[in-house]
Amino acid sequence: MAEAIVSLAVERISELLIREAVFLKDVKDEVESLNTELKRMQCFLEDVDGKAEQDTRLCNRVSEIRDLAYDAEDVIDSFILERAHQGGFQGIVKRFTSICTEPSHLRKIRVQVKAIQTKLQNISKNLPAYEIPRDGEGSSSVFNVQRQLRRTYSHVEKEDVVSLEVSTKDVMTKLMTEEDRLHTVVSIVGMGGIGKTTLARKVYSHFDVRRYFDFLAWLSISQQCKPREVLLSVLVKVLSPSKDERELIEKLNENELWKRLFDALKEKRYLIVLDDIWRIEHWDILKPAFPRGRKGSKILFTTRNRNVALHADPCNTPIDLSLLTEDESWNLLCRKAFPRSKMGSQCCSEEFVKLGKEMVKKCGGLPLAIVVLGCLLATKQSVAQWEMVHKNIHGHLNELPHQDRQYGAVNRILVSSYNDLPYPLKPCFLYLSHYPEDWEIRKKELIRLWIAEGFIPETEEFLMEDLGEKFLEELIDANLVQVSRRDYTGTNVETCRVHDLLRDLCTKKAREEKFLEIIQQPLHELEVTLAESMLRRISIHPSKWEVYLKGEHPKLHSLLCSQNEELVELCISKYKSFKFLRVLTIVKRDYYKKPIKTRSPNT
Repeated sequence: MAEAIVSLAVERISELLIREAVFLKDVKDEVESLNTELKRMQCFLEDVDGKAEQDTRLCNRVSEIRDLAYDAEDVIDSFILERAHQGGFQGIVKRFTSICTEPSHLRKIRVQVKAIQTKLQNISKNLPAYEIPRDGEGSSSVFNVQRQLRRTYSHVEKEDVVSLEVSTKDVMTKLMTEEDRLHTVVSIVGMGGIGKTTLARKVYSHFDVRRYFDFLAWLSISQQCKPREVLLSVLVKVLSPSKDERELIEKLNENELWKRLFDALKEKRYLIVLDDIWRIEHWDILKPAFPRGRKGSKILFTTRNRNVALHADPCNTPIDLSLLTEDESWNLLCRKAFPRSKMGSQCCSEEFVKLGKEMVKKCGGLPLAIVVLGCLLATKQSVAQWEMVHKNIHGHLNELPHQDRQYGAVNRILVSSYNDLPYPLKPCFLYLSHYPEDWEIRKKELIRLWIAEGFIPETEEFLMEDLGEKFLEELIDANLVQVSRRDYTGTNVETCRVHDLLRDLCTKKAREEKFLEIIQQPLHELEVTLAESMLRRISIHPSKWEVYLKGEHPKLHSLLCSQNEELVELCISKYKSFKFLRVLTIVKRDYYKKPIKTRSPNT
């Protein structure tokens, strides 16, 4: 990941050398030298990618290089900001022609650049075991991204990760039985990554199910359940209110909201899906809003907690999803690792079969892990490459206590798939961590943010938007991102989401790489205090309609705010505290399109 951060700094400096050459003439040599040194470090980081995890000393050096790349980017931003403050082009030309001495801000840049360059050179001297190219040219160029991307076919629907025919019939039978009692709950139970949501979506979209019920709604609950938002979204779906009606609904207190939804559903045969419900108390808060409804009304749970299912409806036996058998696991791996072969394992050599069966055992029968492993192996064409994947998984497990090895194997497989990404894609993947759990991510919004952050390079072959789509397709093909909704043609992605286990990995890696920090706004507080010690990208998950930003964070580059509420007022106490801010975004779930207000009281 550090190599991607360095490449962004290289790109910024290269742009500066081209566009600001006139104004950098007194420090041009120093800036060019720094750029060359960063390019060499970038090539070095490409060569040692993945090795730092096993070498503490190397890990520390990589971290130092990343921090210096951040410093270099700040120096460039300081120069651009200083130039803007001096009146743009005419102001700087006047200063250059009216005085004989070097301007103070250029002297400052010279000192800062030399300090960074000296530190980079010291790191280079202290790494004698690794060859660093002297000319700054590695095996691949950061801007030649299209060569690193595999050919993708995201318009082709993928197979179900598990054969769910039997479970699908069981769920549909339970849903379409005309029981006439309050809160008839059908539950799908199993561990994370086993296919609960896949099964629920398959049933939810089935023609017979959609014809049987008068009204259907899908709700993602997750660990951070917000009952008001959940029920407001159902009410909006069932009423389809106008803009004025929606504003009135938003003003209802909780009791009024519960009653309004109760009344709206009581004459309908409805199906409500509560996906990923974690706690008994969450159901106890939500259930008063759901009436008996017409005969046959149902609520469908997916949950990791069997006790939640039994508490919600003791009369209905939960449908347990089992881990795959060895044969099922192997067949699934073959479908993913050899997508071009209809014969699957029959076309494998003995070496591939032996390695594959050893690796698939580490997945413990968990479909998500098998699919991710299969997609990773599909990119490896030789036995030696498969051996390297096997070595990475097995070596990591030997360091874990025996009782942690099954979970550790699954996590290691997910990490290996992330590590295998072309390095321009790594910041794009980590950027997904700023969205809340179970968030439905709009493709257009995501790609625009990637472009604004500088993750999408300019190339002669592709428009930046088209290249961003290719990046997303690559993440989908690696099964690190899931398609949520396609357009009317059934080919183009409209929205996507990240599985909980992969989001956990994404969040952990973003924090380790000092890439992005998430702030969960306290439930009963409006203020969020920022500090210079925080990371350069901050994602705030608000708990209220208002967020008051306090403190100073002069190195803040991105401020991201994702929330479920209809309206957020973002109040910034000292706007001058964010002089490097490039990206400011406030996004919401797409319940209803309405302008979002922002205000800064001291501007």
